[in-house]
Amino acid sequence: MVNEKMKKSNKGDLQKEKLLSAARQLFAKKGYEASSTKEINHQAGASDGLLYYYFPGGKEQLLNEIIRQTTNSKASEFIIRFDKIASIGCSTEETLVNIFLMMWNLLTKKENYQVLLIMIREQAAIDREQMTWIWKLDGVIQRKIFDYLSDQFSTRTIHGNDPKTMADVISSIYESFIYCQLVLNNDTKFTDDSKERLIREIHLVLKG
Repeated sequence: MVNEKMKKSNKGDLQKEKLLSAARQLFAKKGYEASSTKEINHQAGASDGLLYYYFPGGKEQLLNEIIRQTTNSKASEFIIRFDKIASIGCSTEETLVNIFLMMWNLLTKKENYQVLLIMIREQAAIDREQMTWIWKLDGVIQRKIFDYLSDQFSTRTIHGNDPKTMADVISSIYESFIYCQLVLNNDTKFTDDSKERLIREIHLVLKG
C-alpha cells in the first residue's frame, strides 16, 4: 500500500514537472496570453483538463510556480558561486568580471533563459508575492556585490567612491549587459568584444 502511494506520488510529481516545463517553453516562445491550456496539455503529453487537476488556478498558477521555483533555487546557487569566485584571490577587477560571467552562464542555461524572458515580459501577469521574490533576488545580488566591495575598501585594495555607490553602479552595468543582449537582442553569446567592453566599464568604476 505504501509503495503504491509512493508510485502515485512520483507519477504525479513527474506529470506536474512536465506541465511546468511545457508552460515555461510556451510562455517564453509565444507569451503568456497567447499560450492556451490546451497547448500546454498537448506539449506535456497530457490529456485535456489534466492541467487543472494539478494546477486548479490554471495558467496563472503555472506562471507563478515557474517563477517561484527559479528564484528560490537560483538565489542559493548564485550565493555559493559568488563566494567561491570571491575567495579565489584575483584582483577586484578580475573578480567582478568573473562574477558577471558566472551570472551570464547561469542565465543562459536554457531553462533559466526561458524564465528570464518570462519574468521580463510578463510582469503584469505575475502575482505580487512572486514579484517580491524577484526583487529579493535582485537585492541578494546587490548586497553580495556591496559586501565584497566593502571588504576591498576595508583592506585598502580599492579607493574612490563609497562601496554602496560603487556596488549600485556595478549592478547597473551587469543589468545593462543582460537586458540589452539577452532580452532585447535575444543573443546568448558573450563575445570577446563584449567582455572587453565590460572590463573597460568596470575598470572606470574602480578608478573612480
